[in-house]
Amino acid sequence: MNPIKENLRDLRISSIAMLCLVCIFFGACSTDESVIPAASDLDKKSYEGLEDVFSNTDTIETKGKYMLLVFGANGCSYCENLKNDIKHNEVLRTYLKDNFSAYYINISYNKAHTFIIGEDKETKNYIIPTHKITEMYRIGPTPTLVLSAKDGRTITIYPSYLPPKQFMALLKFINEGLWEKANGNENKLRELLQSYLQNEV
Repeated sequence: MNPIKENLRDLRISSIAMLCLVCIFFGACSTDESVIPAASDLDKKSYEGLEDVFSNTDTIETKGKYMLLVFGANGCSYCENLKNDIKHNEVLRTYLKDNFSAYYINISYNKAHTFIIGEDKETKNYIIPTHKITEMYRIGPTPTLVLSAKDGRTITIYPSYLPPKQFMALLKFINEGLWEKANGNENKLRELLQSYLQNEV
């Protein structure tokens, strides 16, 4: 079966209201003693050399842009491939920096993250540990890409490594607003994205 079709089956859309409810529930559990302090540099080592692309995960917010969360792990060869693709492809690197608030979350560590959800004065803050974030987004394989709207609402989740051309096509699909044509319909979003990825690569 076509790997794009396989991965598109796992794509999900969720509303900001659902994310906020989940954040409130999990926020109450954020005092886990095994959580690494927010100031720890452990996760920064995971994206060394890409500090101009990925922001510190102490605070995760859209900053008025689309948001990309890359979930990776220690020992994940496809995660390393993805990071190397970004390092060595200046067009991809620049496109990410210009159009996305990007974060690399290493699920091998359990760190406290402050999520800022919403836009303008309508924002809310939630402190959530890494392991609860992985539950929220149902992270399985790594890398998994989570793309969100400018208000923090999840648009789609793509659980797979994508070669540079496909990765760029996915980013353009989001940044050019093509995902909005699905009008919140998950099946329609899959169809639109599948068609776009196939035509672009």
